[in-house]
Amino acid sequence: MTDWFPLTFLIGGLLFALVTGFPMAFALASSSIIAAWIFIGPMSLPFIATNTFGMMSNMVLVAMPLFIFMACVLEKCGVAHSLYNFMHQLLGGLRGGLSMGTVLICTVIAAMSGVTTTGVVTMGIIALPIMLKHGYSKSISIGPILAGGALGILIPPSISLIIYGMIARVSIGRLFAAGIIPGLLLSSLFLSYIGIRCYFQPHLAPALPPDERVSLKEKLYLAKGLVLPVLLIIAVLGSIFLGIASPTEAAAVGAAGALVSAAANRRLNWQMLKEASYRTMAVNGMIMWILFGASCFTSIFFRTGGADLITDAVIGAGLEPVHFFLIAIAIMIVLGFFLDEITEMMLTIPVLLPIVIELGYDPVWFGILFMVEEQMDYLTPPFGFTLFYMKGVAPPEVSMGDIYGSILPFIAIQFVVMLIILFYPPITLWLPDLIFGAR
Repeated sequence: MTDWFPLTFLIGGLLFALVTGFPMAFALASSSIIAAWIFIGPMSLPFIATNTFGMMSNMVLVAMPLFIFMACVLEKCGVAHSLYNFMHQLLGGLRGGLSMGTVLICTVIAAMSGVTTTGVVTMGIIALPIMLKHGYSKSISIGPILAGGALGILIPPSISLIIYGMIARVSIGRLFAAGIIPGLLLSSLFLSYIGIRCYFQPHLAPALPPDERVSLKEKLYLAKGLVLPVLLIIAVLGSIFLGIASPTEAAAVGAAGALVSAAANRRLNWQMLKEASYRTMAVNGMIMWILFGASCFTSIFFRTGGADLITDAVIGAGLEPVHFFLIAIAIMIVLGFFLDEITEMMLTIPVLLPIVIELGYDPVWFGILFMVEEQMDYLTPPFGFTLFYMKGVAPPEVSMGDIYGSILPFIAIQFVVMLIILFYPPITLWLPDLIFGAR
C-alpha cells in the first residue's frame, strides 16, 4: 500500500483540482508539484522544470502552430465554397447526394487542415442551410457534418497525431501513413450508410430537382475547385512520404500553400491574416499550456514509480491482450465524456503505452486505435466539442436535441471501425510498412 500511496495522492490531487474548477493545465501542474514536494522533496522542482523545458524544446512541436495556421487560413479562404459548389452539382441528383458530398468535402478538409473544427464549422455554415432548404431531414444533414469533421483527428496532417508521436516517441511520418486507410474506411462507411438509408427512406433526403442541375460541361468547370485542395494535400503529405521534407518542414509548405490558395481565391488580405494569426495563437497557446501541465504530471508520475506499478499490476493479473485493450477502450470512452483529446492523451498514453509495448503491440497501431476512439469522444455528450461547434453555427431551428439525435448511427460506425483495427492491426500498419519499410 505504501508504494501506491504517492500515486493515489497524485491522481487524487488532480481530481480534487478539477472538481474545484481549476483549469486543466493548472490542475495537472499543481497536483504534480505538491505531490513531488511531499514525497520527493524540494529538489524535485528542478527535475520538473528540466522535463518541461525538454518538452518545450521538442522540434516536433514547431509543426503544430504551422498546421493550425494552415487550417485557420483555409477556413477563411473560400476553398470549401468551391468544393461544395462542385459536390452540390456532382452528387445532388442522388438521394442523399448533398450529405454524401458533405462527407467527401469534410474528408478533403481533414487532409488539408488536420483539425476537427475546420470541417464542422465550415460545412455547418455552408452546407447545412442548403440541405435543410432542399428538404433534407435534420438527422441526415447534421450527422454527416459532425462525423466528417471528426475525421480531422485521424487523417493526416492531424495535430493530435503529432502530439501522440511526441509523447510515444514514434515516427510522425509512420503515424500519418497509418491514419490514411482507417480514415478512408470511416469516410466510405459514412457514405455507404447515407446512401443505403436514403435509398430505403427517400423522404429523408430528396434528389436535387432537374431544373437545378447543370450540364456536364458546367460540372467540369466547377471541378476546378478540386485543383488547389488536391495540390495542397499532395504537397504536404507527398513531401513527407517521399522523404523530401520532415513533418515540420511539410507544415511550413502547407502554411505557404494555404496562403497561395487564399490569394488564388482573392481572399488574401491583412484582415484575414490577422484573424488567422490571432486564432492560431489562441489555439496553440491553449494546447501548449495543457502540454506544460501534463509534462509536470507525467514526470512525477514516472518518478514516483506509477507507470511501473500499473504495468506490473496489469501484467501480473494475467489478462489476455484483447481483454486489456477492451478495458483500456472502456476507460478512454468514459474519460472522453469529460476531457479533450490532448488532455486525455497526456494522462493515458504514459500509463497505457508501456503495457502495450510489453504485450508486443506496435505503438503506431495503438495511436490509430486511440484516435478512432477519440473521434467518438468528439461526438458523444455531454462535452463532445463538435456538438457545441455545430450548435454555434447552425440555423436557429436546429436544437441540441436534433444534434444529439443525428450522431448515433455515426458513433456506431466509428465503434465498428475501432473493433476492426483492434482485431486486425495490419489495416493500420500495411501502408507505413510499404512506404517506410517494415520495422
